[in-house]
Amino acid sequence: MTSQRKSTTTPLDRSRYKNPDNDLRGPYVSVDVTAPIDRPILQYEWHGKFPPSGRSWRYLKERAFELEADGRIQISSSGRITLKRFLSEVSAPDTSDSLTIASSGLEIIVRAAMRGIAIAIAENPLCLKDVEWRDLERVLREVFEKMGFMTRLTRSGKDGGFDLELQCTGLSGSKTFLVEVKHWAGSGKKPGRTALKSLIDVIARAADGTTGLLLSSTGFTTDVMNGRTEVEQHIVRLGTESKIVSLCQNYLQGESGLWAPTTELADMLLQGTT
Repeated sequence: MTSQRKSTTTPLDRSRYKNPDNDLRGPYVSVDVTAPIDRPILQYEWHGKFPPSGRSWRYLKERAFELEADGRIQISSSGRITLKRFLSEVSAPDTSDSLTIASSGLEIIVRAAMRGIAIAIAENPLCLKDVEWRDLERVLREVFEKMGFMTRLTRSGKDGGFDLELQCTGLSGSKTFLVEVKHWAGSGKKPGRTALKSLIDVIARAADGTTGLLLSSTGFTTDVMNGRTEVEQHIVRLGTESKIVSLCQNYLQGESGLWAPTTELADMLLQGTT
């Protein structure tokens, strides 16, 4: 005999939705615009306020200002910032949150664990060999975001030739980096020309100005280190275990308040690479 699990979906309480300012889009509720996750890229000043400790704004800065221009942002007399969530949006997918950073409990737990691993690597580089390859990609995502990059982690097995996409804006404009991580600590195998050519091919298909970064915890074969052409050196930079450890150490110092970026993010990313 099988049993059916009863639905736990809470019926929509339409009485919560009001329209005190006669918004043409109809009744709405005011919702929080912060999320319980620590992401530097989402901790900018907005109307003289920063998110509370341990939280971030739910939106990238550009998106936040778009919502404000659209009349969706409210600021109370006490300075609290909220978002209008309209009743008409409840039954349909909420496209206004397309750039919202997911803040599920599981994701928060996983990302907190990755930050812990980054600190462990910084304090004891030898433990890098015990980190699973996919976890190292997630660890580096946390590290890059702490530096100030906007990041995108590709799905396992469907990366199209790279693991992480980084974006930043500096005095010279916006820059994009595609990062491929090779972590073959168990076998000691080193990536060679095939890995380099694969990333170069990806960069060639990307937007102009995109730079590749190939990180390997086990180093590279001799033919890669000594046989790259000048063009290849310009398109893709190489970083070894020392670069990975250095990134984690910067992360630890940043968490401790002992380090902050002093140069352009793009330049800082490529320091210690060849």
